[in-house]
Order: sequence, then structure tokens, then C-alpha cells
Amino acid sequence: MAENVEKTMSKIVSLCKRRGFIFQGSDIYGGLANTWDYGPLGAELKRNVKDYWWKRVVHERDDVVGLDSAILMHPRVWEASGHLAGFNDALIDCKQCKSRFRADHLIEDSLDMKVEGKSVQELTEIIHDNEIKCPTCGMVAWTEARVF
Repeated sequence: MAENVEKTMSKIVSLCKRRGFIFQGSDIYGGLANTWDYGPLGAELKRNVKDYWWKRVVHERDDVVGLDSAILMHPRVWEASGHLAGFNDALIDCKQCKSRFRADHLIEDSLDMKVEGKSVQELTEIIHDNEIKCPTCGMVAWTEARVF
């Protein structure tokens, strides 16, 4: 199964490159791993997806307002918002395909189980005990979860 997923992704990426949806970042200087620039069609597709999302999530709801702010802010802003102290997501990696996932999302999506408040060790045990498969490659080959 992992081989099929990899072949399919390879074909999709190849098609996107050929059709001008994406280009490897800094390609004329040898490229930069894991960075992509949007070509004309990719930029349009991205804008359409973003516009659709904005319409559905912001315009069509009374309990949400739109905000577009910088992510580069004074450190006190991040501290006051709880981002520095409050975010310690447990991440787990697939040893086979090197994909990384939030452990809680992996469990909730695979087992339909709420895991709020569980320790990193408990999350690791749930994943290993239930032999949860990697959504990317289908293998059961996990590292230990760790706090990010």
C-alpha cells in the first residue's frame, strides 16, 4: 500500500510541475528542499481555495470575524496569548515514510477517541497498543511521541 501511495503522490507532483502549478523553491540556484513556489495556475488555485474557505468560515457564520495579522510580533504578544507556555503538542513520526503527526489527532482520527489531558506516554501507548497505521504509508512503525 505504501508503494501505491508514494507512486500516486509522485504522479501528482509531477503533473503539478509539468502544468505549472508548482515549482521547487530557489530552483534556478539548485533548489531548496521542501519549499515550493506557486506558478500561475497554482496561485489561482490557492487563491480560489482561500476565498472559498474565507466565505464559508467567515462570511457565512455569525460567530466568526475575519482577521489578517502578522505572525512576526513582539514576544510579549505570544506570551500573553499563551502560545509560549500553552502549546506543547505531542508529535510522533512514522519510521517508514518519515511523516510527522500530532499524536492526539492521529488517535482521534483513527479510533474516534477523545484523548484530551492524556500524557505523552499515554498517547504513545494508545498508538502502539492499537497498532494505528500511518495515514501516509499504511505502516505501523512509530517512534515514541515527544513534546514539540
